Amino acid sequence: MGLLAGAQMAAHMLQLTEGSDRLLPEIFPQIQHIGRLNLTTEAALSILAAGDIHLGAMAVPYALAIHEDYLKTCLTLLQRGGISLTRPPDLKLAVQHDEIERAAGKSFTPASLQQVHVLRLMRNCTIHSGGQVSSALVNRLAAWSADAETGWVKLTGRSPRTLAVGDTVAFGHGEVLIALAVTKTLARAATQFLEPALPRDLWADLLIEDLVAGAPSILSAPDVLRRARGHARFHYGPLKLTDCEIAATVARRAGP
Repeated sequence: MGLLAGAQMAAHMLQLTEGSDRLLPEIFPQIQHIGRLNLTTEAALSILAAGDIHLGAMAVPYALAIHEDYLKTCLTLLQRGGISLTRPPDLKLAVQHDEIERAAGKSFTPASLQQVHVLRLMRNCTIHSGGQVSSALVNRLAAWSADAETGWVKLTGRSPRTLAVGDTVAFGHGEVLIALAVTKTLARAATQFLEPALPRDLWADLLIEDLVAGAPSILSAPDVLRRARGHARFHYGPLKLTDCEIAATVARRAGP
């Protein structure tokens, strides 16, 4: 979002130099790498005007990649908690939500799932098809619910349902917003699914593993229990891990 706002701010500032024949490196010599944009103000403005599309095309796949990695972590934790998976945890985004629902016995909001799968297919078109709309994307949009479309339009200001095979997928500010919103919603739901599904001793183990990752020698520290309790309150609050659970895990992990 900072990059999107920055591009608009830069375009606004360049309007002050409108009409100048001087190149950007002459006007802004202190900006690092400005020599790579050896352009006039007019040419630079035309690039910045299309900045939303280019930044969106990079930001949406990035957001989906982070979400996919997080869901892999959730699946790994479910498996570690003794819950059998029908497939290995290292799944692709297309089937991750289904596997988490089956393993945790919970269901994601249908509209959010429909939205993330449309984003996934739009990403695939951009990466694998030169930006051209695929039949898979059109078929997915045809099965959209009213809730999914309404929520999308509310954030983006437009509906992708009008896309046809061969059209060009265009990501912009709105698509970045919906990608951030829907992945946050689904990731939060996955976390809530895991809270009751995983054994409490596993949660306590994860707490201590977090501490050790940040401070490898913490288990031998005299204030380890105090620091573990504080970490539990701040990062694992909804679980309400007890002092006894934390102390038992510290003792077990510290060894004799």
